[in-house]
Amino acid sequence: MSDVVGGHSGIDKYVLMITARTIDGPAFQEMIEEMDRELNNIIEDFDRAVYVEALRIANETSKHSFSQPVDG
Repeated sequence: MSDVVGGHSGIDKYVLMITARTIDGPAFQEMIEEMDRELNNIIEDFDRAVYVEALRIANETSKHSFSQPVDG
């Protein structure tokens, strides 16, 4: 029973993975391609959001550093 994880043995998971990879038909391939496009869009959106946030933080940091008195 120790080899059972999540209700499936390791062999069951292996068979399920092979079955999922060998399902024929254009619908399955189209679904994978659509999911890939959606994931790429999500990653691109996330990258843009991180870039915008980095610019905002840099802008705030530069405002604060220029407003501080300089000891010299």
